[in-house]
Amino acid sequence: MAQNIEPEVGNWYMNMTGQLIKVWALAYHRGRLTTVVIEFLNGERRILSLADWNRLDLEVHLNRAAHRRNGGRFRR
Repeated sequence: MAQNIEPEVGNWYMNMTGQLIKVWALAYHRGRLTTVVIEFLNGERRILSLADWNRLDLEVHLNRAAHRRNGGRFRR
C-alpha cells in the first residue's frame, strides 16, 4: 500500500522496483500543492498531479539535508 510521502524539491525517492526518482519542482495553486515534477536518472522529467504522486509507492532514498551534512559526497 502506498504511503503519502510529502515531496521535497531535491530529495531522491525509490519506488518498489528500485528506480530512483528526484523531485525537480513543485507547483502550487492558491497556496495548495497541486503538481510534482519528477526527474529520472536518465534526465527524463514527468509532471504528476498530487493524486498521481500519492499513488506511487515510494520511500525516501536520500534527502538534501543528509547530502549537505556529508559535504555533498555520498557515503557507501
